[in-house]
Amino acid sequence: MRRRTCSGFTLVEASIAIALLALVFVKVGMLVKMKSDTAAHESTALVVDDQARRVLEQISYAVMGASRERLIPDPESPIYSSELRYEVSLGVQNGAVVWGDAQWIGLSAGANEVTWRERPDAPDERKVVWCKVVRPFLEGELMNGIDDNGNGLIDEKGLVFTLNGSRVTVRLTLERKSETGEIVTRTVETMVTCRN
Repeated sequence: MRRRTCSGFTLVEASIAIALLALVFVKVGMLVKMKSDTAAHESTALVVDDQARRVLEQISYAVMGASRERLIPDPESPIYSSELRYEVSLGVQNGAVVWGDAQWIGLSAGANEVTWRERPDAPDERKVVWCKVVRPFLEGELMNGIDDNGNGLIDEKGLVFTLNGSRVTVRLTLERKSETGEIVTRTVETMVTCRN
């Protein structure tokens, strides 16, 4: 008598194979999502970093042409200010310096915006918002009366000007949410010498 052989899988073998296949698909799906989230975070980080450097460059060029004697307020370090009013020399005429219109750079009141204004508070004032994602305080700083981030300033806002002689130090922290909901923060700093 010949024995009949069965080919194929038993129900238990098929169940195990399906469970292993499902596990592989779940792992691949998690890997794809993690890679996508990382790419979104890195993309947002690049955008925030580029924006922070661009705004810092705009501020630097504006302040570079200012006269040290015409900077208001006069936040000599360790005092700081989140706004700066200044005037730029247009040249000399008949032996006297000719000054341009007053200009202002700072945080808009109650907003997270870096704003440049020409002829501030005048009826014909010009105003340009350079950035709308300024962090309320510099990175690492809290409103608690202490220098949390170790830069010598206490409770400084997201845009800060300090003076040391004819040099102006500008610090800026931007913050934005990525598509995944993660907070991306970038802080940039530069020192500018007033040329006039």
